[in-house]
Amino acid sequence: MTRHQFSVKLAYAMTINKSQGQSVKFVGVDLRTRVFSHGQLYEALSRCTSGDYTSVLLSSDASNSTTNIVYPEVLLQ
Repeated sequence: MTRHQFSVKLAYAMTINKSQGQSVKFVGVDLRTRVFSHGQLYEALSRCTSGDYTSVLLSSDASNSTTNIVYPEVLLQ
Protein backbone atom coordinates (compact mmCIF):
# COMPACT_ATOMS: atom_id res chain seq x y z
CA MET A 1 0.00 0.00 0.00
CA THR A 2 1.35 3.41 -0.92
CA ARG A 3 0.13 6.79 0.16
CA HIS A 4 0.31 9.98 -1.88
CA GLN A 5 -0.07 13.33 -0.21
CA PHE A 6 -0.91 16.34 -2.33
CA SER A 7 -0.23 19.82 -1.07
CA VAL A 8 -3.29 22.00 -0.77
CA LYS A 9 -3.20 25.76 -0.96
CA LEU A 10 -6.09 27.58 0.63
CA ALA A 11 -7.94 29.99 -1.59
CA TYR A 12 -10.88 32.27 -0.96
CA ALA A 13 -13.37 33.77 -3.36
CA MET A 14 -15.56 36.77 -2.70
CA THR A 15 -18.16 38.57 -4.75
CA ILE A 16 -17.65 42.22 -5.62
CA ASN A 17 -20.62 43.28 -3.50
CA LYS A 18 -19.33 41.32 -0.50
CA SER A 19 -15.92 43.01 -0.72
CA GLN A 20 -17.22 46.55 -0.20
CA GLY A 21 -15.50 48.24 2.71
CA GLN A 22 -12.77 45.62 3.02
CA SER A 23 -9.08 45.77 2.18
CA VAL A 24 -7.38 42.63 0.93
CA LYS A 25 -3.75 41.92 0.07
CA PHE A 26 -4.25 40.06 -3.23
CA VAL A 27 -7.01 40.68 -5.79
CA GLY A 28 -7.77 38.73 -8.95
CA VAL A 29 -10.60 39.92 -11.19
CA ASP A 30 -12.03 37.64 -13.89
CA LEU A 31 -13.34 39.85 -16.72
CA ARG A 32 -13.97 37.10 -19.26
CA THR A 33 -17.62 37.91 -18.58
CA ARG A 34 -18.61 41.54 -18.19
CA VAL A 35 -19.21 43.08 -14.79
CA PHE A 36 -22.85 43.26 -13.83
CA SER A 37 -23.39 46.94 -13.17
CA HIS A 38 -21.81 50.36 -13.29
CA GLY A 39 -19.14 50.84 -10.64
CA GLN A 40 -18.45 47.19 -9.87
CA LEU A 41 -15.15 47.14 -11.74
CA TYR A 42 -13.91 50.15 -9.80
CA GLU A 43 -15.05 48.56 -6.55
CA ALA A 44 -13.24 45.30 -7.33
CA LEU A 45 -9.98 46.98 -8.30
CA SER A 46 -9.97 49.42 -5.39
CA ARG A 47 -10.07 46.69 -2.72
CA CYS A 48 -6.39 45.78 -3.05
CA THR A 49 -3.86 47.55 -0.86
CA SER A 50 -1.28 47.69 -3.69
CA GLY A 51 -1.51 47.68 -7.48
CA ASP A 52 1.39 45.22 -7.59
CA TYR A 53 -0.87 42.51 -6.13
CA THR A 54 -3.78 43.01 -8.54
CA SER A 55 -4.37 40.57 -11.42
CA VAL A 56 -6.99 40.98 -14.13
CA LEU A 57 -8.01 38.13 -16.42
CA LEU A 58 -9.34 39.26 -19.82
CA SER A 59 -10.66 37.16 -22.67
CA SER A 60 -8.26 36.38 -25.51
CA ASP A 61 -10.02 38.72 -27.97
CA ALA A 62 -9.92 41.75 -25.62
CA SER A 63 -7.33 44.44 -26.27
CA ASN A 64 -6.44 45.30 -22.64
CA SER A 65 -9.85 46.87 -22.10
CA THR A 66 -13.38 46.03 -21.10
CA THR A 67 -16.66 47.78 -21.76
CA ASN A 68 -18.60 49.53 -19.04
CA ILE A 69 -22.15 48.19 -18.91
CA VAL A 70 -24.87 50.71 -18.12
CA TYR A 71 -28.56 49.92 -18.56
CA PRO A 72 -30.24 53.34 -19.02
CA GLU A 73 -33.72 51.82 -19.03
CA VAL A 74 -33.20 50.71 -15.44
CA LEU A 75 -31.92 54.12 -14.37
CA LEU A 76 -34.90 55.96 -15.88
CA GLN A 77 -37.54 54.04 -13.92
